Amino acid sequence: MTKQKLSKSETESIIHKTLTSNPSPTQIKKLKTLAMSKNIKLKEFKKLFCKNCLTLFNSQNSEIRIKHNHKIIKCKKCRFISRYKLF
Repeated sequence: MTKQKLSKSETESIIHKTLTSNPSPTQIKKLKTLAMSKNIKLKEFKKLFCKNCLTLFNSQNSEIRIKHNHKIIKCKKCRFISRYKLF
């Protein structure tokens, strides 16, 4: 079986479809490596999952706080804290 080469736009559409359909941590890890291999920036999708354990954020597994112009997201699964500057 041969692997077909995907163009950059096809890869972006695959990443977008998968991240909007509640992916598992292993799927997120595969998408990140695929994006890195094609030099695609994840932009707004970076804030949708934990950088440490790669679980998708939702209301049950994360806490969101806004403090001093920063959005602070705490993952309840691994206790990792992500901080993003608000503009």
